[in-house]
Amino acid sequence: MTIQVTCETCGKVLKALDDHAGKKAKCPDCGNILVVPAQEILDAEVDDGYHFSATSSGVEEEATNDRLPCPACGEEIKKDAKKCRFCGEVLDPTLKRKSGSSRAGSSRHRGGSAPTADLGKRFLGSLADGFVGFVFLIPGFGLIIAGGGEEGIDQESPVAIAGVLLCMVGLLALFGLQLYLLATRSQSIGKYLVKTKIYDYETDEPAGFVKCFLLRVMVNGLIGAVPCIGPIYNLADILFIFGEEHRCLHDQSAGTYVVDIS
Repeated sequence: MTIQVTCETCGKVLKALDDHAGKKAKCPDCGNILVVPAQEILDAEVDDGYHFSATSSGVEEEATNDRLPCPACGEEIKKDAKKCRFCGEVLDPTLKRKSGSSRAGSSRHRGGSAPTADLGKRFLGSLADGFVGFVFLIPGFGLIIAGGGEEGIDQESPVAIAGVLLCMVGLLALFGLQLYLLATRSQSIGKYLVKTKIYDYETDEPAGFVKCFLLRVMVNGLIGAVPCIGPIYNLADILFIFGEEHRCLHDQSAGTYVVDIS
């Protein structure tokens, strides 16, 4: 059972469920906010088959609320989102024209400003991050080994103790540098070297500190450290990269994807 509605801005003919009468909804073509009228329920189907969900919020609440339901799946997304993070629906008409499809996943370039990074670049970026981490620890390991004797490493040797301290300094320096790059450039050291960058899946712009570090790194690391569950999660996280958009599980949960900016 549907109610036929015409968008006053673009003229698009839409339909809504009858229980949405009197509620607000967003036109999937132009983004205009309209009110579903309390009119007679129509059985006829509209030409383009667009559906949308309405919200029960009032005018005052709508003005302050920064999220709206996706016209395709109904999930709550950012009001200025260019695509839905849940179903991949492209909401920005400009991106639709560029991609030639209403689904983000149908194009490797996603209709955005840069193509999705391929498996090779994702692997090289991770490999580079691991290698850089090893480089930061080499001086400390060198002192630890130098402080050993014929019977192995002497834990009470001043040189070995200095090596341990140097390893800790190296880890802190590595952490600080990675944190700085993620917060300011949406890149880790490895991604900077291979010219890839972390983008927000909804806005198609460089992701911020929360998504780049807190969600992708911290939350992902905490889950991976859980006994028994962690190893399974880490394996699933890696396998998700073989999907069409090469988004690991931590990308899915953080609402990000990695682009090639070379």
